[in-house]
Amino acid sequence: MIDNNSVIKIGAGQARLSQDLLDSCIHCGLCLPACPTYLATGREMESPRGRIYLLAKWQEEGGELAPRAAEHLESCLGCLGCQTACPSGVHYEAILDQARPHLAARRNWLLRSIMRFSFAEILPHYGRLKIFGSMLRTVQLLKLDLLAAKFSGGPAFLQKLADFQMFTPMVPEHIALPKKSWRGGTKSGAAKLFSGCVMDVFYNHVNHAALRLLVRQGNIVEVPEQTCCGALAYHAGEDDIASSLARRNIELFESAGDNDKIVVTSAGCGAMLKHYPALLAQEPQWAERATKFAQRVQDLSQTLAAGKFPDNAICESKSAVGVENQSKAHIVYHAACHLAHAQGVRAEPQALLSALAAGTGAHLYDLPEAEHCCGSAGIYNLLNTALSLKVLDRKMKFIEESGADLVVTCNPGCMLQLEAGVKARGLNVKVKHLAEALDDACQ
Repeated sequence: MIDNNSVIKIGAGQARLSQDLLDSCIHCGLCLPACPTYLATGREMESPRGRIYLLAKWQEEGGELAPRAAEHLESCLGCLGCQTACPSGVHYEAILDQARPHLAARRNWLLRSIMRFSFAEILPHYGRLKIFGSMLRTVQLLKLDLLAAKFSGGPAFLQKLADFQMFTPMVPEHIALPKKSWRGGTKSGAAKLFSGCVMDVFYNHVNHAALRLLVRQGNIVEVPEQTCCGALAYHAGEDDIASSLARRNIELFESAGDNDKIVVTSAGCGAMLKHYPALLAQEPQWAERATKFAQRVQDLSQTLAAGKFPDNAICESKSAVGVENQSKAHIVYHAACHLAHAQGVRAEPQALLSALAAGTGAHLYDLPEAEHCCGSAGIYNLLNTALSLKVLDRKMKFIEESGADLVVTCNPGCMLQLEAGVKARGLNVKVKHLAEALDDACQ
């Protein structure tokens, strides 16, 4: 168990950031068109170079970080679109990682305590999380969750309940993943499936779809004991919790034996698992183990694109992709930030979707600003709801104008956000994980 009070008072004073990282930004502004918060607000301090300027100024002047400056920093989605766009190679992720613990130390003590308790005592313990999911499903089946919408515009605490309801999909019945799966015939390889915590509660059916696809390609798939990847804790600046979870996952997957690839269905989880070497770099006894672990991690799209389906096709029967007439289906792809920017995985999802379109007769279209954040960013939509919705509005505008019937993505947070946008606009659009779309075509 992690002491939830262990770091409540750290890092509130003088900034301790790398000056070299801060100085690498030449303030050219080429990152601005890639920054969703800047596009939503038009404010310089809501841009990457504006936030780097604030941090550099704080580093230079010392003292407490001004509340207004902290607000600008906390409004960052952490999508890393700026890092992709930067011609100078500014490592914005590293700057943000150093700043986050300072921001966490400034957080309201009650909110921070609740967040730390959730990160340390709920998400890592799948049994507790599944109980929570079952309770939420019961509330939804009884339609009691609709009462939360009536709190919109009320006191802050009740407003947060309304926000929670807005960004919560219908929780499916949880069906445990089999510990080991395979099919007859030639085996092409073996894989360990990282099921995730939020992913397996809200999108349990996606994990099952992923498992079927992996088995279909001839893999022997195991689901070993595991815990939360630590992404939500890390992005909230709670490095101690994230490090503890990283060490635990490394131990669990090492104890599972062999060096099978670790396949991940959540882009956010995958980015975090691959980030373990950086997270544990200052711990000699863990650094090498973290590197070996991260080298095994693959996004589901990477694994599927490298493998082969029967007859070298996505599907044997060219059945539906989730719309009434698949030959007229319009598909667009929203690239999850932590897949495209954090992991650099772009070609594989596109290749799989192109094969899907060719196999089903659907039409795959390019979505404008496909790699721009949708505004979810972990729990950002709950902490910064108004700005999150502004960012989402731009994304939904492009989706609506595209005439899409189906939006495909690779991250549960994106799915939550996009489903909320579809519902708010009353669109006849389905949002699916890549694994769902491919699995539907194989039925």
